Amino acid sequence: MNKLSNLFIKTSLVYLGLSTILGVLITIGPGYSFMHSHLALIGWVTFFIFGAAYEIIPHYSGRPVFSEALGHIHFWLGNIGLIGLALSYPFMRMYMLKGKDYSDAMLMVILFGFIETISIFMFIYNIWKSMGKSK
Repeated sequence: MNKLSNLFIKTSLVYLGLSTILGVLITIGPGYSFMHSHLALIGWVTFFIFGAAYEIIPHYSGRPVFSEALGHIHFWLGNIGLIGLALSYPFMRMYMLKGKDYSDAMLMVILFGFIETISIFMFIYNIWKSMGKSK
């Protein structure tokens, strides 16, 4: 397995463990549901798919990944965006529910959500270019 795929898949397994723990904590209090769902769906499922795609597409297309460097940037931005989003959103909700100013927390949610979005479009671009032109 190539290094990029290995990196994504091993990280997805860490997110699986974290989301499982948070899933248990949901029974204690509802504040963990956003973190649980994002770490499970983006962290575990999507990162696993990213890793599989970075391994499978080059194998079956007979071409290397368009840009391994872009894949690594995608990896790091994806993690920064996901962790930042998972941590900042609960603070925004907490401030909202307490009637406090939540504009700073909302700005963080928007910023980390934007970083996550950019990373996903990097993946789309990288895989699209890796597949080459259709015949």
